[in-house]
Amino acid sequence: MEPAISDSTPQSSLRRDWMEEEAHRRRIAENKYWQSVIEQRKPLASLPFKYRVTRDRPDPPVLVFGFPRTRQQLFEFARRNDLRNADYPDELVEPDICLSPSVMRLREVADEPYLSITSVFSPTKSELHIVALYSNYTMGALKCVPEDEEDIVMRLQAELGVDERPMWHWDVV
Repeated sequence: MEPAISDSTPQSSLRRDWMEEEAHRRRIAENKYWQSVIEQRKPLASLPFKYRVTRDRPDPPVLVFGFPRTRQQLFEFARRNDLRNADYPDELVEPDICLSPSVMRLREVADEPYLSITSVFSPTKSELHIVALYSNYTMGALKCVPEDEEDIVMRLQAELGVDERPMWHWDVV
């Protein structure tokens, strides 16, 4: 029977060093991978043809068209608009339930019944949502004529307090 190697032997020190180096190499590889994903998944000002749903391309990746908002920004929007918890009308909404009242308010303001709030790919660890007018899968049925869409965009910009234009964002699916 071989004697047990204690943590203070040269062999255990070498093994520990090797394990730390291997973990460091894995972290570097993972960071490089996510950097490449982030580079490929930046928001887009217009939808490239290759991401449009067609008979020849029935299943491209899902992208949604709208305004990016963090949960905190949506919570602040709900507070500014005095949005209430549907189950407890005497209480203001909390961060974990602010999405539904917020989307209802935005639908009303924009006069857009199909407006939604969806989670999207985010290069940071923070949760990112899109106040979405439509996706590349629903734009054929939901996209308005340009003048009406511009009116909706302007109302949403005013309501959300933003100047930025809506963009195409990568869905989390």
